[in-house]
Amino acid sequence: MTIKTVAVIGVGAMGNPMARRIHGAGYALTVCDTSEKALAPFVDLGVRTTRRAADCAGCDVVIILVATPDQARQVALGDNGLRAGLSGTPPTLVVMGTVAPATMHELQRELEPLGVHVVDAPVSGGLVKARDGTLAIMMGGRSEDIDAMQPLMASMGKSVFRCGALGAGQATKIVNNAMGIASIMIAAEAYRIGLDNGLRLEDAVPVFEASSGRNFFSRNARDASEAYAAWAPTRDDFNSLQAIMRKDFDLALAIGGDAASLPVMRALRAMLDGIGQETFETWRAVARAGMP
Repeated sequence: MTIKTVAVIGVGAMGNPMARRIHGAGYALTVCDTSEKALAPFVDLGVRTTRRAADCAGCDVVIILVATPDQARQVALGDNGLRAGLSGTPPTLVVMGTVAPATMHELQRELEPLGVHVVDAPVSGGLVKARDGTLAIMMGGRSEDIDAMQPLMASMGKSVFRCGALGAGQATKIVNNAMGIASIMIAAEAYRIGLDNGLRLEDAVPVFEASSGRNFFSRNARDASEAYAAWAPTRDDFNSLQAIMRKDFDLALAIGGDAASLPVMRALRAMLDGIGQETFETWRAVARAGMP
């Protein structure tokens, strides 16, 4: 399969830079979003835009980058969704937002009888890596479908992982998210303690990297400041990210089943309901620590 045309449904905080990477790699791009504000930068780039997911069905690959499982179902299966626009050669559907494995299997049941191949490819790395095209991408699906997607995935990600059958990419991402969110929340407060005690991140972070405090912010002294600055430029942006974190923890608890009571994860999920201005100010303090 040669991929020439790609549609991205959902060009918000993550979808925007990922779609830009696809456009920059030379693919003929269509972007779809219900927000005119989200579409405007792509109009300026000369990219085809639409507010109807059905208009994307003629592309070789359709990427879904919406925030919730319900939104994914709607843009794929709703009245103006991808299914409603199918005619001619069906696309490959790649779900790069985070949804439950069960949602992937539902999309497969509904769309594969119509000729649509379904792949899951959620991402990790946040806004900074989305802009740089260095995301980690976790893929699940048929081997031949994953093979076909490799050049496209390389435009957005540095590390592309084959996780198994359809849904395995999503399960991997959900487990990764649970660990990542815990690290994000505690690292901000730990770094803030260091700053309040006169430490400089450029001095302290190499110690963390060489010690038991190693985390995904400790490879480079500026990583934490850049990440928290990108996640919380305003209180509204901060609130939006917190909503996504709560959704991701809910997904982890939902697929946990009867394996365990998961007391620590349930306590962390309850904590996220109480996050507010104090944490926002902590994130902004860490962000400022890396500014020249």
